[in-house]
Amino acid sequence: MPTQFEYQAVGSDGSRKEGNLSAEDKERVVELLVEQGLIPIEIKAGKPKGGFTLFGFFKGQDYEDLIAFTNNLSTLFRAGIPILRALNLIKIGSANSPINKAINQIKMDVQSGKSLARAMGVHDTIFNRVYISSIAAGEESGKLDEILGKLSPMLEKELALARQIKSGIRYPAMVIGAIAAAFVVLLAFVVPRFVAFFDSFNTELPLPTRILIGTSDFFQAYWIYLLAGLIALFLGFRKLIRTEKGKLWVDGLLLKIPVVGQIITKGNVARFALMFSILLKAGIPIVRTLELLQESVKNSVIGGEIRKLGILFREGQEQKLLGSEFEHLPEMALQMMRIGLESGSLDTILSEVGEHYSKEVQYASSQITAILEPILTLVLGVFVLIMALAIFMPMWNLIQVIKG
Repeated sequence: MPTQFEYQAVGSDGSRKEGNLSAEDKERVVELLVEQGLIPIEIKAGKPKGGFTLFGFFKGQDYEDLIAFTNNLSTLFRAGIPILRALNLIKIGSANSPINKAINQIKMDVQSGKSLARAMGVHDTIFNRVYISSIAAGEESGKLDEILGKLSPMLEKELALARQIKSGIRYPAMVIGAIAAAFVVLLAFVVPRFVAFFDSFNTELPLPTRILIGTSDFFQAYWIYLLAGLIALFLGFRKLIRTEKGKLWVDGLLLKIPVVGQIITKGNVARFALMFSILLKAGIPIVRTLELLQESVKNSVIGGEIRKLGILFREGQEQKLLGSEFEHLPEMALQMMRIGLESGSLDTILSEVGEHYSKEVQYASSQITAILEPILTLVLGVFVLIMALAIFMPMWNLIQVIKG
């Protein structure tokens, strides 16, 4: 599994460079830096980039900026405007945004004689290795306009996929959040007032009310310990997923969750197939492409299976594509890859596979709401019923006592 490394290096013009790279070991980092024309000074293992996300597809503003940059660069380059002039024309968002700072640095590096890919390689927090390798292959083959034209729609599909997943889980998350907030408000503010009121009548309270009061007393007495426990669990979880074994365990667990596991698998396969197709069309060898794509998927378990796929291709054992060692890569996707290899149209087949699984993810994510809505409605109804019984039953008893 690739590790994140922090490096300090010196460029050919004597300027000092710092950044992060993902690689299998320090020797590979040195090779990558030398490819970019940098002389490494210090390399050390760093913290992995990015946080944990359930699906691995949640994109922020930086990703939207990358799409805008790719679209603009593709349009200008196809119009016959030289790269240096195109970089000078492109402005994304505010002047001090990360993407604009990167564009300015890339422009200066290209002006000094570096290739576009090498100039982008310094900014690996914005341009990942797959993106940079595609640009490099496009420059070497003279098909940069075609590569940019393919990268742009692929990035847009990824963003659309992320938004579809977000919209699918937004409603369940809002309902669960509302229930949790209502529960906290009841225990912290409402129940204590009722307790004082009921105590003044010295009457026996119904069982639901006693349970609610006991729960409220427990939370009020031990809330500091509960909060400390939650913080400890959160920090422990963060530490766990920063280790290779821990991330493998968590990622494997996620794949076993009904519906959610399917979305994660199909989403990663769609991303993998689309990127695989682009890199093959750019002229990058299959084995090297699979090495790059290990990092393109966010689930480390599926990334491990892509690594196995690369080993099979390296050893010339493509006939084992449908072997039992692939637990999570769908059999249909592997079968289509095998057909593409035999027919010599692997890049086209991969594009179709990517499109198919993108649609599958969109359908599955839309089903999340349909599946969870009746369950959440039932949970909300039970919650309201318990609260109503706990609060109104003693009031009914008090009315009877007063009448008596």
